[in-house]
Amino acid sequence: MGRTTRKEFLGTGLLAFGGVGLFNIGYAAQGRPKPSERVNLAVIGCGTQGFANTNGFLQDKRVQITTVCDPVLKAGKYSYKSEATCGRKPAKDKVDRFYGNSDCKMVADFRDVIADPSVDAVLIATPDHWHAIQAIRAMKAGKHVYCQKPMSFGISEGKEMVRVAKETGVTFQVGSQQRTLSEFRVAAELVASGYIGECRACDIGLPGGNDGGSCGHKRDVTRMKAPDYFSPDGMWDLWQGPARHWEDNVFIPGIHEPMCWRWNSRTGGGQITDWGAHHLDILQWTLGMDESGPVAIENMVHDRKSDDRVFDWAANYAFDVVYANGFRAHVTNKFWRKGLLFHGSKGDIYVERGKLERPDFLRKWNEKKDLKEGDVHLYRPQGGGSHAMDFIDAVYSGGRTACPCSVGHRSITIAHIANICERLGVSSIKWDPVAERFPDNEEANRMSVVQYHNGWTV
Repeated sequence: MGRTTRKEFLGTGLLAFGGVGLFNIGYAAQGRPKPSERVNLAVIGCGTQGFANTNGFLQDKRVQITTVCDPVLKAGKYSYKSEATCGRKPAKDKVDRFYGNSDCKMVADFRDVIADPSVDAVLIATPDHWHAIQAIRAMKAGKHVYCQKPMSFGISEGKEMVRVAKETGVTFQVGSQQRTLSEFRVAAELVASGYIGECRACDIGLPGGNDGGSCGHKRDVTRMKAPDYFSPDGMWDLWQGPARHWEDNVFIPGIHEPMCWRWNSRTGGGQITDWGAHHLDILQWTLGMDESGPVAIENMVHDRKSDDRVFDWAANYAFDVVYANGFRAHVTNKFWRKGLLFHGSKGDIYVERGKLERPDFLRKWNEKKDLKEGDVHLYRPQGGGSHAMDFIDAVYSGGRTACPCSVGHRSITIAHIANICERLGVSSIKWDPVAERFPDNEEANRMSVVQYHNGWTV
């Protein structure tokens, strides 16, 4: 069998964009700096991922980090081994040491960043339940946005974020950095261009677990007063923001300590949104579905306990992502590896961070010399740099980014559909990727709308 074209690979009726990508065509570019000017960047969320992204932006001489923002002044137990100290004060110290001055502003309330006309762009690295509110307000203020994944907390938020991104014309980058890692691009190009023959299935391995044990936190359901690191007064309420408060506004270490918020549905989406935001994004990219998505989630199984109010996401799960042409991706935390395994009629391709495994006949295949004109050529960073640098490139040029808002929305929507399927306790659920709604399940449609509390709205 000869190599299939991408259209044949995708199947009739599916949306293919080849890898050309999406531009904010028809919308005025906002606040584009001159080549001689630096981009003034504010960091909103000075925790584990905020610190990691800050390092990347500090290395870019086109950027000046002028402000750091977090309701936490200084606290320990951050990072994936619980060994780091983070918060707005450590973040300011890091930035000041790098620049050799004390110019970096330190604020507790993100609204001070939004209101600051000197800020050109923001890095949003807050817990999931804050992303949409902060990103939308920043975009409406004319600021460019680098938003950590998962981009949204629910389907309704993602749709509104896409609308505002198009309306304002600002540059938006979702922190799905696997799109700027060469191993994922090469794997996607090989599969999409038909080099492994007909490909109709994929296995995707995500992590399991539903508490912070893997990063040094205890499964602690103690109810207690919020720690003093939420300073000054009122910062505990600000950290919770639109999330529904617990009884007596208590602090629960197992889900409120650093890195733990993703284990409860009030502030996070569990592992399905946390890592699904990465691997489901690569699935969409490979299939040419950046502006569309699957038609169903099927064969959902999980071990979520309906009576566990604290750790209320499944620790173990499996489900199938089904597309209109019959392509099926099996997603589970029980897969033997944490990556994507594409099954082709001529052989399989496996990819994870730092590793690409391919059949022997493709072992010497080289993207630069062997990718032909008729093959699928996926997006590469303009300057060949990092995901953060790719964002800054687009801030200057007004062009696209590796993962624009509309693309990030479609990818994380799959994870949200799976979580809704899990919450409903059903084994399958249908999805209309054109209308972006559940065609025969009004309860699921209601669940797709994010509910805000404590007076917060987008």
